[in-house]
Amino acid sequence: MTISARIAATVLIVAPAVCAAAEPPAFMMRAVVAGRLVEGQPIAWSTERVMLLGRDGALYDFAADQAQQAKRIAGAFQGYSSSQMQALLREEFGAGWEVTPSAHFVVAHPRGPWSAWAERLESLYRNFVRYMSVRQTQLAVPATPLAAVVFRNEQEYYRHAAAGGTNLAPGTLGHYDPATNRIYLFDVGGGGADWSLNASTIIHEAAHQSAYNTGVHSRFAEQSRWVVEGLAMLFEAPGVWNPGPVTERATRINGDRLRHFRRTANSRREGWIAGLVASDERFAADPLTAYAEAWTLTFYLSETRPQQYGAYLAQAARRPLLGKYPATDRARDFAKHFGADLPLLAAQVQQFVDELP
Repeated sequence: MTISARIAATVLIVAPAVCAAAEPPAFMMRAVVAGRLVEGQPIAWSTERVMLLGRDGALYDFAADQAQQAKRIAGAFQGYSSSQMQALLREEFGAGWEVTPSAHFVVAHPRGPWSAWAERLESLYRNFVRYMSVRQTQLAVPATPLAAVVFRNEQEYYRHAAAGGTNLAPGTLGHYDPATNRIYLFDVGGGGADWSLNASTIIHEAAHQSAYNTGVHSRFAEQSRWVVEGLAMLFEAPGVWNPGPVTERATRINGDRLRHFRRTANSRREGWIAGLVASDERFAADPLTAYAEAWTLTFYLSETRPQQYGAYLAQAARRPLLGKYPATDRARDFAKHFGADLPLLAAQVQQFVDELP
């Protein structure tokens, strides 16, 4: 069994026997687990299992009897420094690889022009912070440097993912892994200056990483998928991820999602907002339409009700540690910030869409 559990992007699955406090306990521990030194803050534990937030930002899930030489080492969580994270990545990837730091990132990559990804990711992070701050969303400083791994080509990327137990869908260009808290990608441009071929994918995944590490979403409680994906899709638009001094609303539109939303207007269900808010099932039944609806609702709320939208995100991020998010709670929280008259809201969203270019 590997130490690091594979954890779904929006749901943490925890064994029923594992108990979680309302907040993570304010101490760090150290233990040797399966021959590996692990340091971090316990998130949940029982006599059978332990879930630990590592100082590298990863989540470790292991059997309690695997932990040897366990001891408390500090009174509060402290992530690794940038230099410590760089050393860990150099040791992990070895010869032929470099690690390039930026203000908030450490990026492991092959020697050569792939070092440019550190500044690209840093720029995306800065624009995420700017966009959310303008909308009066309170952000936390990431507890650890954000890590990314850039591979030379598709073959190396897929091989590394498979070795770690992640089965990627065909055509995947990059992904954020909530278990390791890293972005993994390969450079379609081969390390060159033009990264437009996989720009939207990486921007989407970088938005996930930024949101989960600044407290916009919680890594330790279930979050509504429409919220998580809707926010990430906002950042695919150039006017969001790369804004100039003044941006028109048109530059903030995600054209692909808007076109799909308009194309499916005649088949749209009554009560589509209620269904999207209460459950993630739509993403399994009709993913393209679910993504289009999630972007449209998110864009409408962020553009027309930014304060309420920020407060709604903050409430969802405060969900109980490792708790599920049942439909009744989802509907109640949404109504608290945007009202209970969802047919009226749907009509307002449709009018907004009709007026977009």
